[in-house]
Amino acid sequence: MTKKTIAVSVTGLVAVVVLAAVAVWMFPVFKVSSFEVQGISHVDAAQVEEASGVAKGENLVRVDARAAASGVARLPWVKSATVSRAFPSTLSVEVTEHEAVAFRDKNKLIDAEGEEFAEDTPPEGAVEITGSAEPGSEEMSDAVGVVAALPQPLRAQVKSLEAKNAYSMIFHLKDDRSVFWGASEDNANKALAFETVLKMEGGQWNISNPELVTTK
Repeated sequence: MTKKTIAVSVTGLVAVVVLAAVAVWMFPVFKVSSFEVQGISHVDAAQVEEASGVAKGENLVRVDARAAASGVARLPWVKSATVSRAFPSTLSVEVTEHEAVAFRDKNKLIDAEGEEFAEDTPPEGAVEITGSAEPGSEEMSDAVGVVAALPQPLRAQVKSLEAKNAYSMIFHLKDDRSVFWGASEDNANKALAFETVLKMEGGQWNISNPELVTTK
């Protein structure tokens, strides 16, 4: 085979590849026929599909994955989303949901950053925050940090956290006892003190200094 023949063959092969790529791009050779949604517990898969803006039958190759992910991320419960193609016919959506650490005003859910993200029924383990702390404020962030310091079994015993100010946070328990936490500092040791006082008699506890716990 001469060099000229080889050159013609290579050129022809490149042309075929280019034409095939154009055909795949222009025509729905690979169509979206299914969605694979992972990471959801508070959002329906159907909601995710609709929010992506991608319809079944569309050309999978031409799907704008970034735009689809942005659409999904606009759902209240969704913190972030990534979209990818799984050939020959599946659009994969990976969702990271907000964690509802707390809530206020009955149904305004608050995440671990202290931001309100949805109005919905508070899930089990979310603690009601009362007092003057406003969404997005440093006080709210501190209050959420205090709640997050408690393991889930301890949170389950809490009725509410009263955030009067940055230095006065009080847990009100479901059995009508109260625990004065103080400021959002030394939270790990305070959580240990919290667990300890729940096993002891006494209606009002002060664990603002976890090394010197007092009661009334």
